[in-house]
Amino acid sequence: MLTEHPTFGLTDVFAAVIPDFPFRPALHVNYQEAVLHIHDGLPKLKDFPAEMGGSGETLEE
Repeated sequence: MLTEHPTFGLTDVFAAVIPDFPFRPALHVNYQEAVLHIHDGLPKLKDFPAEMGGSGETLEE
């Protein structure tokens, strides 16, 4: 599974589909659009980190 991000010139490859990849999530992005809310203690960002052009604003879990 891939997700194209032409604005950034990036392609996401979902870590869960890469065999033997030690996936360690650090945060959730675009959480304001969440349909399924995840209670895992990780930061939930409204959009993207400020370093990536987002607001950097976090939301409540």
